[in-house]
Amino acid sequence: MKFIKTESIVLKSRLIGESDKVVTLFTKSNGKIDAIAKGARNSKSRFLGSSHPFSIGYYVLFEGQNYYYIDQWELIHSFLKIDDDILKLSYASYFADIIYKLMEENEKNTNIYNLLKYSMFLLERGFVDSDLISITFCLKFVTFMGYMPEVHHCLSCGRNDNIMYFSPLKGGVLCRDCKASSDDIFYIKRETLNMLRYLLSNGFGNIAKLRIQKNTLAELDKIVTDYMSVHFDKNFQSKYFLDKLKNI
Repeated sequence: MKFIKTESIVLKSRLIGESDKVVTLFTKSNGKIDAIAKGARNSKSRFLGSSHPFSIGYYVLFEGQNYYYIDQWELIHSFLKIDDDILKLSYASYFADIIYKLMEENEKNTNIYNLLKYSMFLLERGFVDSDLISITFCLKFVTFMGYMPEVHHCLSCGRNDNIMYFSPLKGGVLCRDCKASSDDIFYIKRETLNMLRYLLSNGFGNIAKLRIQKNTLAELDKIVTDYMSVHFDKNFQSKYFLDKLKNI
């Protein structure tokens, strides 16, 4: 019988049978795994908390015929402050949705695991703007997946001056003279371009010290959202719900 012992983050869960749950775990050692939590719907079950969304725990899993099964688990962190804030909960759901939809089963990626974990801690603590956390999470995610956008040189002519446009389809920036080379371009302000370059180079480094105008954050969010939609061919209902909630 194959056992896996690993730290994991709960992405989501669903009901199965009369008393069990299927828990989708993003494991540090083995990537995304579906595991059965036997009796998890029972209020007295030792697996009751093992399926709580976004919680971090140490799991011992054994492999069955069609699923892994949770044999043991120990809670590490439950993110209760996120549970109590509908907006933060929506950001967390968006992060988890990205991992759930874009990571393959058993695709180990320690960088992305740590990215999700650290983003959740920043979101819970609340000293960094949630939009900035979301933008940085997405930029680092696409980078770790091998889709880092080009933000320093024009993708058509290679020059590094007069960079004024961004093309999600081409995968980065274009100069003033090459804007006609793509149909999906939009103007990018110098401040936005500089921040995009900073976040791609530094990630969460010194992020708490950054002071960014709301319109710049909105531009960055559009760039990241459109870029992910084009290169991963996915739309996220969780992002749509988050944007609606932010505008209430």
